[in-house]
Amino acid sequence: MRNELLKCTLIIISITILFYHIVHLFSLWSEVPRTIPIHFSKGEPDQWGSKYLLFIMPVVSILIWFFMGLLAKRPEKLNYVNLTEENKHRQYVKAEKGMVVIQYLSLMIFEFANEAFLRNAVGMDSSLPFSIALALMAICFLAPIYHLFWAARLKK
Repeated sequence: MRNELLKCTLIIISITILFYHIVHLFSLWSEVPRTIPIHFSKGEPDQWGSKYLLFIMPVVSILIWFFMGLLAKRPEKLNYVNLTEENKHRQYVKAEKGMVVIQYLSLMIFEFANEAFLRNAVGMDSSLPFSIALALMAICFLAPIYHLFWAARLKK
């Protein structure tokens, strides 16, 4: 039950962010210049690309979401620390929850990063979506580390 509540919450948040970003992208499309900055060094753009590159990250985010969903459905295929017959079910449930969190956060990371690129291209402040993308990326990095330490402390 608790896993389903988490998953439903993440689905609603992810779809809302994706829908907002797509609507915002199409509403600002006429204002986006033909070439946009796609790489920054020390806060200044140093590589430029076509504005159509703004469609790549939403597609990539959906593909990554799909493939991460396949991994989340098969937690027994992942590697574990201190896996025994007694704690196998607990570890699988915890790993599935972690994979679901990473699955939906990765979708949000790509959408917020693309939102930052879009806002930067039209001259709007892009610091908030970029900061949110970095914070979500940190959570995706820390979630497996937390699971590793949790599993290492399990009794054999």
